[in-house]
Amino acid sequence: MKDRALVFDVDGVLIDTQRSFPNVVKTAIQWWSRFRLGMKVDASPFSLRHYSIAKNHGSFNDDYDIAWTFLSLIASLGKSRLSDCRLSSKDWGKILNGCKVPNPVPWVYERYGNLVPRDELRELCEEIYFGADMLGPARGRTPASVTMRGLWNQERPALGISWRRFGLPVGIYTGRSRAELSLALSLLGWTDLPAEACVTIDDGIAKPSPEGFIRLEETLGFEKVLFFGDTASDRLAFEGYGKGRFIPIGPLFAGEKNAAKDLPEALSRELPELVGVIL
Repeated sequence: MKDRALVFDVDGVLIDTQRSFPNVVKTAIQWWSRFRLGMKVDASPFSLRHYSIAKNHGSFNDDYDIAWTFLSLIASLGKSRLSDCRLSSKDWGKILNGCKVPNPVPWVYERYGNLVPRDELRELCEEIYFGADMLGPARGRTPASVTMRGLWNQERPALGISWRRFGLPVGIYTGRSRAELSLALSLLGWTDLPAEACVTIDDGIAKPSPEGFIRLEETLGFEKVLFFGDTASDRLAFEGYGKGRFIPIGPLFAGEKNAAKDLPEALSRELPELVGVIL
């Protein structure tokens, strides 16, 4: 058994998603408001600040559920114009703070009912993310609602080296589906990372559950992990596991002791012998 392993989140850690998933959420809200709720789209009530607040809540690791929650709120207001649905980021935070359970889905149903069918909204988000260019190969279907180029094209890898260079077991614990993860691994040049070293939402495991680490421990055979994450749900998942250290990355942890601005900075601290190839 190895003494330690490196485990990575994907979005915001291995992959720069600043121009993909936040815009998937925003675009889905705009599209659904217009074409399914029949509203006049004369404003953009969901901002990057709203997105960050949701990601800083331990229950909202899933970006598609962020869109679903915000749209459920909009639908509950019964307005005809998006400009009448503006919500301050502070009030949005107060609403989300009412969710006290790891899985927000039952909480949203209890608060708003089924005003926005969750499965349909998730399919729309997939269409926006994969786009007409990749939805077929990735999900085996053609877009029903949009014909745009997939926003995954806006993503960039945070590293330019093989996972093998680390000299340690490497695992991934992500809220992505396997199909979404395959695009990330292609960008990284990590397509040779074994499938069993990756825990995704398709495995029925989602943060903030620590179960992903338990699965990886059994598969990779390690005693503790260095887990690189960028959201509150990442931290909560690791704290539930408790073997090793959580390495905070990105703007949500800015100003926090031991936080790194990005993955190369974090790795250069933890694996100084690789500084020359990481940075």
